[in-house]
Amino acid sequence: MKVNEKIIARFNELIEMGQHVHNTRRSSGQRVMSDDRVDTELTSQWVTSTQNLINRVFGKDSVHILKLNKITEHFITYSPAVMIMGILKAAKDDYEHDFLFDIKTLIEAEVFDDFIEQAEFLLNAGYYQPSAVIVGSVLEDSLRKLCVKHEIQLDDRPKLDKMNADLAKEGIYNKLTQKQITAYSDLRNKAAHGKWDEFNEEDVRSFITWTRSFMLTYFS
Repeated sequence: MKVNEKIIARFNELIEMGQHVHNTRRSSGQRVMSDDRVDTELTSQWVTSTQNLINRVFGKDSVHILKLNKITEHFITYSPAVMIMGILKAAKDDYEHDFLFDIKTLIEAEVFDDFIEQAEFLLNAGYYQPSAVIVGSVLEDSLRKLCVKHEIQLDDRPKLDKMNADLAKEGIYNKLTQKQITAYSDLRNKAAHGKWDEFNEEDVRSFITWTRSFMLTYFS
């Protein structure tokens, strides 16, 4: 299951759990002028899980989490539980319709950064050849994702040079960036084909630095 599908599935699970919370509604008693009660343990589990999901998806400063946190400052009875369900459903709807930051792009950026860190580790350990191959793969995959994002048609087996040319042609980045990508693609190919005497550690270090900057520009 993809990350996006997992998030939507989790929203659905929490909405279902919230309904179970509502079903535990009980009167506070005929002589008590207060809101109806709900099961305390189940409500606590539901609210905690809901806060965790919304915080991770929307961030700690989102309107969803701020409203939710305000409600949960007090003891949760039936009426607040109804309000929390409304926030949860609104968050799910906003997520499904992309009315928030592009979380898929952020996830991809985190994955890319993990690989770049691996490349840096290998470089610092003296293995600059495989480091160049790894960071080259990150760059190529980022171009593919940019093409998908901007609805640029891809071949069955897309080539880096063509993706690079198409992205520049569509104005996603300028000709200078296109030329830089071409140069670093050549470095990656040299590393992959064992032409290790045609580049050095500093070339790979520059490659990593430039690729990280490129990722920050287009995937953050």
